Amino acid sequence: MSGPKIDHVELERRRKAELERARQEKLRKIREETDRLNAAVSNTKAQIDQIDRHLFSLVRNVEHSDEMALTVQKLKELKALYKTQLTKALEINVPPEPDAISACTRKLADTAKKITENYFNEVKPLEERIKNFNNQLEIQNTVTSTFRGLSAEREKIRDIEDFDFTARMDNVAHSDIEVTVKERASQILSEIEELVNSESIQELDMKNLLAIANNIYKTAFETNVFFEAAAIEYNVVKPDIVKNIAIFDDVYQDYYAEYVVYLDSINKNRINPIGIMPKEKYNFASIEELQEETALLAQASKTALEMNYIREQIDEVMRLFEYNMSEEIILDANQTGSHYICENESGQSAIHVHVSDKKQIMMEIVGIGGSAAVSANSSVNSTITASSDLSDGERNNLLIEQGGFCEIHPKIIDELKKRDLILNVKSRKLPDLRYCKKIAPVTAGKGTVISQSELINERAAERRRSKGMKAKLREMK
Repeated sequence: MSGPKIDHVELERRRKAELERARQEKLRKIREETDRLNAAVSNTKAQIDQIDRHLFSLVRNVEHSDEMALTVQKLKELKALYKTQLTKALEINVPPEPDAISACTRKLADTAKKITENYFNEVKPLEERIKNFNNQLEIQNTVTSTFRGLSAEREKIRDIEDFDFTARMDNVAHSDIEVTVKERASQILSEIEELVNSESIQELDMKNLLAIANNIYKTAFETNVFFEAAAIEYNVVKPDIVKNIAIFDDVYQDYYAEYVVYLDSINKNRINPIGIMPKEKYNFASIEELQEETALLAQASKTALEMNYIREQIDEVMRLFEYNMSEEIILDANQTGSHYICENESGQSAIHVHVSDKKQIMMEIVGIGGSAAVSANSSVNSTITASSDLSDGERNNLLIEQGGFCEIHPKIIDELKKRDLILNVKSRKLPDLRYCKKIAPVTAGKGTVISQSELINERAAERRRSKGMKAKLREMK
């Protein structure tokens, strides 16, 4: 029986446990390094925000001054230039090895430091120009105010001649004067702004804080009683929100490490590895959503590790029978599982191996050769020619090859069973002309990698939703 042959495959429990132990150890090492990398990423983002705040502090009093127009324009250009450089520095394809991640961390920290130093060095002359302008403006305003009030104040000079500035300032410093509502409101709003701008805040916490901020702002202009009630509300919710941010950060570090291990697993047998950064924090609306994504990645990582082991065993066994296993071939942009071609020296036929997502191994004889063309944007790198499109000679030769495969397939299965694989027969087809087919490479699409959404989020399509408030606010920054 030498038509397509299908077996269900599972790893022995002992082998599964060994693979998981190795995966956990790798996760631990990667988690240590990605913690440092994410700290460097957060620091770089803070430097971007620092440039924003620095520019705002410089231009807020002179932005509409004709005399300072060119200076303000130059500052805005420098801000855009250096923010772009810092943003580009954050475009990192995270490597799968701890030492390489450590090198990325050092490179990012050094690059960000150099860019920030260059920014402040370049804006220093402009900053001095604005400070001088503000000083001159302040002097002019002071002189004008002095002359306006000179006549009215002349008679009061005698009354303050004996004013002891040192004593009075010391009394103020040690007094119990209460901070004004205006100052307290500003302080609370500043704290809320910092929390809301955290990438690690949950969307619900963000909405609650924004509502409290609005209440703080309104009540600051009303009675002290209403303001105190709003301030108490903030002080009650603040500890839980700060705690949630810390939990979110910790879970994100787990997600990040799982992501790197998963990406390494799916890249293991690729000539052109996929290099994609994990999702950023603001893409997750809640701790629960982040935990769900982390759990999905962990399960996908385990499955990919097991599938890699199965592929490695098939590869080794095929070599025993003088067949060389190819890189994965893409027959359809939406294909499930993995397809491989195992060729021998004759070059006239090959064994087509399909390992499905449900851990079924299908093996069949196929013809090889020829070529086809597909869209340049397609990920497809091979096509199948059905039996009806083959010549009579091709079909007859493949039918003979199917008969020859009868002899080695049981031996292939026996060898696989020696390698901690449990195989159960699902189907055995007799040789038949209808199973004759040819697989040919294509000129376009070869080496094209599958998109991020297909690989990383292939099981999450049903969970896709419109961007939440966190993502929208972050993109507005």
